[in-house]
Amino acid sequence: MSKRFIISIDKNGFVTAEVSGAKGKKCLDYIALLEDILEGKTISKEYTQEYYERQVVSNEEQYIKTEQQ
Repeated sequence: MSKRFIISIDKNGFVTAEVSGAKGKKCLDYIALLEDILEGKTISKEYTQEYYERQVVSNEEQYIKTEQQ
């Protein structure tokens, strides 16, 4: 499944963002990326069901990560 941001901006300029397709704590990396892009800070967090799911990494993905380090 691909990773996606679901972003809403209200009339006062407050941004609400949800990460879809990232399981476990990996979603927090995407929120940090969004904070960098928007030059903003997270005020509050609510975790979706995906946050509590385990991320499955294939052997090929693990091999690529190990080689890059």
